[in-house]
Amino acid sequence: MEKNSRVKWQLFSVVICCLLISSNSIFAQEPPVQDVFDTQEEYIEEDYAAIDVPNITLDFKEADIRNVLRIISLKSGVNIVAGPEVVGLVTIRLEDVPWNEALDAIVKTYGFGYVKKGSIIIVAPLEKLAEQQRLEAEFSQTQAIETKVFHLKFLDAKDVADTLESLKSERGKITVLKTTGQAGWQFGTVDDQSKRDRLDSGQVSRSKILMVTDVRPVLDKMEEVLAEIDVMPQQISIETKIIEINRDHLRDFGFDWGTGASGAESSTIGLVTANKTIGADGTASANSQFGAQLLSSDVSSSVFGPKSATISGAEPFNAGFEILYKKLTGTQFEAILHALEEDISTNTLSAPRILTLDNQEASILVGTRYPFLKAEQSTTTTGGVLYNYSLDKYQDIGIQLNVVPQISGDDYINLIVHPAVTSFTQTVKALDSDGATLAEYPIIITREVDTQILIKNGETIVIGGLLKDVQREGRQGVPVLGKIPVIGWLFQRKTYDTEKIDLLIFITAKIVDTWEISSEELSILNERLEISLEQERGNK
Repeated sequence: MEKNSRVKWQLFSVVICCLLISSNSIFAQEPPVQDVFDTQEEYIEEDYAAIDVPNITLDFKEADIRNVLRIISLKSGVNIVAGPEVVGLVTIRLEDVPWNEALDAIVKTYGFGYVKKGSIIIVAPLEKLAEQQRLEAEFSQTQAIETKVFHLKFLDAKDVADTLESLKSERGKITVLKTTGQAGWQFGTVDDQSKRDRLDSGQVSRSKILMVTDVRPVLDKMEEVLAEIDVMPQQISIETKIIEINRDHLRDFGFDWGTGASGAESSTIGLVTANKTIGADGTASANSQFGAQLLSSDVSSSVFGPKSATISGAEPFNAGFEILYKKLTGTQFEAILHALEEDISTNTLSAPRILTLDNQEASILVGTRYPFLKAEQSTTTTGGVLYNYSLDKYQDIGIQLNVVPQISGDDYINLIVHPAVTSFTQTVKALDSDGATLAEYPIIITREVDTQILIKNGETIVIGGLLKDVQREGRQGVPVLGKIPVIGWLFQRKTYDTEKIDLLIFITAKIVDTWEISSEELSILNERLEISLEQERGNK
């Protein structure tokens, strides 16, 4: 019994050795798929650690295409399924490329195609994919039509309907629930002559309900798209200060605009040495140190007066014909603005704050609505002429700011800005043939600008160069003698001076991270609001 057991064990050992020898000979001829996969995966991991996702590096020589697809799936985190017909060897070298570009290059180079089904990418021969698409199209014609109502959270249904139009089948239909609510306000520019007009009461308002009738696969696809695009929009806080100040006082604060050969710089204002020399081409000499190209220049007392420049090579401004901007950051803006507010000759016209959605226009209007009258001529029974006056329209006079913010990449904000300050000093009379006054129309003085600027989140831009001339009349005389009645005018004279007033517009844009405002932030806003109200009451 023991001898038979020993024989059986020896025979079993021989069989095992034969199997091992045969298996080793097979593996020596061609490495197993798993070993190839493990070797290639280790290589990818070593190279992948040095680059950012989702870029990958691939280097294969006669590798199984199914293993290559598996590596791409592991490194990208995307589910990839290869059909049974997907076979062959791949020789390829790709370095630091996006995974989807690598997949597209490998699949198409070796005569295959791929299609996305939900969160899965299916790789198969092109003929099979075309046949599958044809069968799905035929099947969709036999499928039952369903109706689904989508309740949107943030987007307008009309905008979404235009986007989903390309996804629906031939039998599909998209309907927007139309509602007529209270009319809104419509803002425009100064040239419109009719800002803030009431919209018609029959105007279709924004809708959040979308009804789609189509087959089930199309409805599922639309639901996936809506889940990606119907997301909470970001908000942007816009803080503005509109200030008037004497041009000479502005220079006393050390606030200058770049006026070199290259024009206004968008660089951050920096320190400038007292030893500044400007060449004929408008550039600084080698011994000068500039944080930005900041040059001083004088302006003429009126548009038609002589011009002079204190620095050679710097082109001086003409009154009101140059629109410049600078970007200020951090404490620099606070220091300049604080200095301007402390000066008694500074007039803060407005300091509005508003919160708006990304890529939506924010409009602020502070001023007076001035009525325009029109006269209608009629004839009385006795042959006389009678004029009836009635309201023609309103013209807004004051301060208007229109801003369209758009969040860009890398924490930047693209601003489309339209500030306008309007006022009037006199009127023009409309006369009839007999010289009688039919109506009076004001001459409107407008200072406005349209510009588009790219700034960093939290930065402040300053728009200036919107100048106006203010004529001031004074009287000088000999003390005591100039105040003698009747003959005092012999010892005094009148003086006339033209003061150059610059309009500065500070605009700060900041992305609001969340919809909630903390109690600390709320107290800061309330404090700033009280300060602004006190300043406005003090200016009146």
